[in-house]
Order: sequence, then structure tokens, then C-alpha cells
Amino acid sequence: MHLVRTTRFRRGKLPHWEVEGGRYFVTVRLADSLPREVVARLQEVHRTLDDVTAKSEAFAALQRQYFRLMEKYLDAGAGECVLRNPSAATAVKEELHALHEWEVEVPHFAIMPNHWHALIAPSTGCSRPLGEIMKRVKGRTGKRIRDAIGGRGPVWQTEWFDRWVRDDHEWESTIAYIRNNPVKAGLAASWQEHPWTR
Repeated sequence: MHLVRTTRFRRGKLPHWEVEGGRYFVTVRLADSLPREVVARLQEVHRTLDDVTAKSEAFAALQRQYFRLMEKYLDAGAGECVLRNPSAATAVKEELHALHEWEVEVPHFAIMPNHWHALIAPSTGCSRPLGEIMKRVKGRTGKRIRDAIGGRGPVWQTEWFDRWVRDDHEWESTIAYIRNNPVKAGLAASWQEHPWTR
């Protein structure tokens, strides 16, 4: 029996779990995308995660609760929504594609006005942890977006949401979720018509 190595790390206030050979559903939001009271409610949910085993059903349920709350407000389009700017959205799309340099595949993503979703699949040859992958994407896109649209301050929220995709069924349902996101938000009639979805 092969034991799968699981690593827990913290980035800011949120716990993250990294699983050897894992694939991840990631959501990154703009710094101004959620009102303060919503951020406080999300932090309450995450404090509970500290005491829950990563692979348990309780952990998965808390992650779903966190994600549903976050999505409700993100889909409402809060903040400046700088990802409506084609230059900003292109920066994210190109950086996700460029991850192949690190042996990381990003086969599906949706770039929304104030956040983006992606399925991230490091290959077995990738030696980079998820935190380093996210730092690269957020750092490079943040700089490119500021160069394109100007302004000051951070582009991205410090934290990101990630969920280990446990099996192929969950992988397929996550693809459907990503593709439906721009349709649900009224940005396109189908995911194929949305230029920032793959």
C-alpha cells in the first residue's frame, strides 16, 4: 500500500493542504472583491478548519460552506472588477499557460471580472509546491495588471482558496462548475462564447 504524503502549510490566516500527486481547484480574487463583513465571516469558517482533519468529510463540508459564501458575493461583481479589462484578463490567461514551464498543467480556467478559477495539475516531475506556483502567478500577473491599467496597492487578495480534487468524478464536476461560472454570471450564453474560459 502506497501512503500519500500530505503537507499542511499556512499562508496568512488560512490553512492549506498539499497532497503528493494532487490536483487542485483554485480561486483567486481581487483585493477589493469582497466587503469587509464577508471577509470576517469567511475567516470564522476558516478558523474552524484548523481543528479538522484534511481528508475528512467535515473538512470538505467546511470548504464547501466557505466556497459557497465566497462565490455568492464574488458573482455579485463587487469592487472595481479590473479583470473586465482585456489586458488584465490576458495577463492572467498567459501566466496560467506559462506554468507549463514548471511542468504544471492548467487545462481549465475561467477569468471573471473580480476573480478567477483554475484547475491546476502539477506533473510528477514538478518539484514546486502549490504555494510557490501561486506566488508566481499572482506576482507576475499583479505586476502586469498594474503596468496595463495603472493604480496603486495590491491587485490580489493575499489568500487564495484551494481544494484538493480527490477523484475523477470531482474533477469532472469542477470542470462543469468552472465552465458554467461565466454563464451563471450572465457574461456569456455558453462557456465557449466567453473568451476567458477554457
